Amino acid sequence: MKNNILKLKTAWLPVIAGILSSMALCVNVAFEADKSFKDMFVQEVNGIGITGLVVFIAVMFLYLKSWKLFLERSKFITHLLAFILSVFMMIGLSYSKLGNWDFIFGNARQFVIACVFFIGFFILFDVCISLLYGADFTKIKEKLSYKPKHIPAFISNHYFLFAFGVIAVCWLPYVIFNLPGSVPHDGYYQINMAFGINEITNHHPWVLTEFYGLLMAIGRKISDNFGVFLIVAVSFVVEAYCYAKVCEKIRSWSAPFLLNALTLAFFAVLPVFGAYAQAVIKDGIFTALFALFMAHYIDLCIHYIRKKKIDGYYKKIIALFVVGLLVCLTRNNGVYMVVPACILLLFFSEKKKKIFAVLLTVCIISGYFVIENPLASALNVQDGSIKEMLSIPFQQTARYIQEYPDEVTEEEKEAINNVLSYSTISQKYNPELSDPVKNTFRANSTNEDLLNYFKVWFKMFQKHPGVYFEATFHNTFGYYYPFYNCDVMGPYQFNIMVAPVATGDFDIHYVVPENVRKIIYAYSDFWREVPGAGQIVNPGTYTWILLICIGYLCYKKNFKGILVTAAPFLNVMVCIASPVNGLLRYAMPLMACTPMIIYWCLSYKNRTKYKSKKLADENNNTDEPGLIAQ
Repeated sequence: MKNNILKLKTAWLPVIAGILSSMALCVNVAFEADKSFKDMFVQEVNGIGITGLVVFIAVMFLYLKSWKLFLERSKFITHLLAFILSVFMMIGLSYSKLGNWDFIFGNARQFVIACVFFIGFFILFDVCISLLYGADFTKIKEKLSYKPKHIPAFISNHYFLFAFGVIAVCWLPYVIFNLPGSVPHDGYYQINMAFGINEITNHHPWVLTEFYGLLMAIGRKISDNFGVFLIVAVSFVVEAYCYAKVCEKIRSWSAPFLLNALTLAFFAVLPVFGAYAQAVIKDGIFTALFALFMAHYIDLCIHYIRKKKIDGYYKKIIALFVVGLLVCLTRNNGVYMVVPACILLLFFSEKKKKIFAVLLTVCIISGYFVIENPLASALNVQDGSIKEMLSIPFQQTARYIQEYPDEVTEEEKEAINNVLSYSTISQKYNPELSDPVKNTFRANSTNEDLLNYFKVWFKMFQKHPGVYFEATFHNTFGYYYPFYNCDVMGPYQFNIMVAPVATGDFDIHYVVPENVRKIIYAYSDFWREVPGAGQIVNPGTYTWILLICIGYLCYKKNFKGILVTAAPFLNVMVCIASPVNGLLRYAMPLMACTPMIIYWCLSYKNRTKYKSKKLADENNNTDEPGLIAQ
């Protein structure tokens, strides 16, 4: 009798879970602060809201069919990941809809709604992740390893050239429609610095600034427009080369045809890569170089895992050094992603070759230090402002002053005013963009002023810590919530800067009529507006993919494999500390290496799992190291 009662209770669990998850999904779509949870749910599944009804039926079917399997496959890591993603959903919904955390803490009723919302999504994510992680990929290996019967010999023998050609052809409309090329704020400022119109600083990487200046100077012998076109043309070729090399590397790892095709389509068709190939801005070339760095990096790690001799090892190390240094020199935060990755390469190097991993790290650090310090000083390159590193505390201070102005003492006002313009930051405060507040930074602030400011900053945190969390969430949620597109700044750089950055020293203008250019703008925006496609061009989606890949390695107890994801993960951290919420171009490096991370996680096999030398020798004679290799 007790067993029957227990079975009956267990049978009801997936039904209750299905209702909770369906309610959470419906609220995510139909959230209104003045409606109850029940009203929003009924509104979505009452037969008129057909989408909600379909979702409800689908969730119930999933749970009823797979609940037992879910209980067998779920582990601590699936629970943890489900918890994290559910928190992201709560934060993202609250700040995207309300601009604060009132969806969670607005009042007692709202807190209950948020709890139900959280539980519903937690169960949904836990079920889906458990089923995904526990799936037997070997059963679908034939589908993953599908290969066309007839592939032209040119494609097979010259895959790099084929990939380069496909990418270049798909990107050409962006260049042609925007001739001579877009010159947004950052790119125009770099050109100004290269020609002495503005003082050259390392706010933007000065080596790249001088490179742009050289190309512009050569092109200006014909016209300013041709100078811009020359910069765009060189950037276009470099970026297409890098992504074609990534495609070639993935193919060389014996990746299945489907992944090869999707990776090539990813770089060729997605508007983000083509759009940045036509713009004079550091993000496009930096992202391409970072993707190439990760391709060389994973190439070395894969050979170690497969226990195969690396052909041309020294050339690969030199290539990794050159590309790694270029990554560091094309964006100031690149060094924080490259150096940790090179240090972790020690764990994937054979004993006799660990010294080369050490030398690689030392050479990159030394080369970067020499270029960014004595060489930069010799060329009168000024350091960038420290304000660029302080977006988070500055936003927290501005929000505090906006919400609790009467609690700020005169001493605190003075300490803040010595660093920021106290009288204006509360009015200038934009919760998703720190630039207005940062721009009030007083350049003559001393170290003592900054120290006093941080003392006040900490005292304010002790008084109202919630304000600090709210300011941080509001300025970052776009990087971990996949259902929000950044609106505070445009995702694509389809513009030529005007005054005050454009000072009249250059005559740069589009040669194609605006109504024609709007065709490519409409195509790019189309991706953001279509459900599903919108997530493909959303930074938050790629953060989720990265976390799911890391979780999968943990689920399979391949903990060492997680180390390869360090550089992409650090890119997420850089985004969190950035001045703009959910800006696409800041997350581009993570996007560009996502296909490689997916392949790595599915193909990784821990060396410690080899039970005998014979098994290791058998593995040494195959190109099938993991689940999806063909």
